[in-house]
Amino acid sequence: MYNADRRSNEFIEGVREFRRVAEKNKRDGFMCCLCAMCKNLKEFSNSREIYLHLFTNGFMPNYICWTKYGETRVRMEEGEEKASVP
Repeated sequence: MYNADRRSNEFIEGVREFRRVAEKNKRDGFMCCLCAMCKNLKEFSNSREIYLHLFTNGFMPNYICWTKYGETRVRMEEGEEKASVP
């Protein structure tokens, strides 16, 4: 999804899934935007704004564990990590 063509079904479905997760995990009514420009530093109350940012800018590189959206990393073996949802 991070390197996918933004017109591909894979990317579109990835953005839709992210939007669902973001809405469920709002913090104080806001969600961080993980587009390549905002890099989880800007917050929005409306997921539509983030949705548009993701199609315009793509996802920020290497953000495969959505730590701002409820996922945590669990250390497995040296060099391996597994994302889990609490």
